[in-house]
Amino acid sequence: MIKNLKIYVLGGICGLMVISSIYLTIESSANGSEFINLQKTKSSLLARQEELQQTLVESLSVNSLQEQSSELGFNKINNLVYVTDTKTVANSETVAKLP
Repeated sequence: MIKNLKIYVLGGICGLMVISSIYLTIESSANGSEFINLQKTKSSLLARQEELQQTLVESLSVNSLQEQSSELGFNKINNLVYVTDTKTVANSETVAKLP
């Protein structure tokens, strides 16, 4: 009877060990898949952050250049005249001449 009791106790302990081993395997597998999903999310968020930072830098630089140019007195030219022939320009009365 004591031998049978020892066999039942050892069998119960072995059964618990097998069940706990299976449970821990399933749990670690679930944690691994969750970890992989978190890594994918992290990489996509980092890529999006980089895109947004680049957009922010570009927009700030263009805005700051426009503001600085306005502050320094640079305005958009309405009438742009290209000089094609220097002799014609030198003889023209509309252009200032050197004394």
